Amino acid sequence: MQRTTLILDRSSALRETFGIEASWWSNAFVTDLQALVLQVTGIPARVTTTIQIAAGAIEEPLLILSGDTPHLPESRIRDAYTLLANGADLVIGLCDRGGWYALGARQSTAMGRIPVTLEELRPWLDGLQRRGLQVAHLPLWFRITYPSDLATLAVALRTMPSNYAPTTRHLLGDSANALEREWGA
Repeated sequence: MQRTTLILDRSSALRETFGIEASWWSNAFVTDLQALVLQVTGIPARVTTTIQIAAGAIEEPLLILSGDTPHLPESRIRDAYTLLANGADLVIGLCDRGGWYALGARQSTAMGRIPVTLEELRPWLDGLQRRGLQVAHLPLWFRITYPSDLATLAVALRTMPSNYAPTTRHLLGDSANALEREWGA
């Protein structure tokens, strides 16, 4: 069974919060997510801002990852595809402050119009339930939405294997020397 993973480019949303610097962050985030997807599935990720058009052309299981989650554990991607293979029509990974970081579908046509904003999410989920679709949930995770999230991200990356989000780590200045200074070594 072929798997397709799209990465939703959230650079415009990041620029609203972070300013022009968000272009650098967004490029690093997407680079790290693409590397993660290749590591987990062996299939290149497609990066798009027009997910409705792209999703409509995909017949096999589909997973869409939010482009502001470079620190996503590989187990979340594997779990999403496992849930889809075991009968879930849709899989969703919700964010701790609302919104989503992952949306998966056994058939992309089951998704309909894909929610991009928080305001669209609840009515979309309600509509799926009314249609009788089986929706599975991944554990909560966090997206990079506010400047304070960068500090949370730096802490999260310290607990993850060093091959996670290497480009983002570099931008955060997360080098061995910085960690030694932090711990007083």
